[in-house]
Amino acid sequence: MKNRGIYFMGLVFLATVLGSTLPIFAAEETASMMCDEGVVNIGDTDVDVQKKCGQPDNQSMDEWVYNFGPSQPIYSVVFKDGKVLRILESKPNN
Repeated sequence: MKNRGIYFMGLVFLATVLGSTLPIFAAEETASMMCDEGVVNIGDTDVDVQKKCGQPDNQSMDEWVYNFGPSQPIYSVVFKDGKVLRILESKPNN
């Protein structure tokens, strides 16, 4: 019974790791992203991004993810020292 729990936890861990990295492989780097309050560009500050796009749907220390809807791309904004370093765009699967 104990081995079954370890096996299950291993499967959950593997699914979590693979599930969180798959969208990264489908992403393409882009120079900007359009938000309701303006365009976000490489070099913008995190404050500028939040003013233009609002609160991210998912946030870690150096990466914010914006999902604007099922037919829109998902954007991953990568920061370094409080400024946009990269913008990754994942196209929706239609």
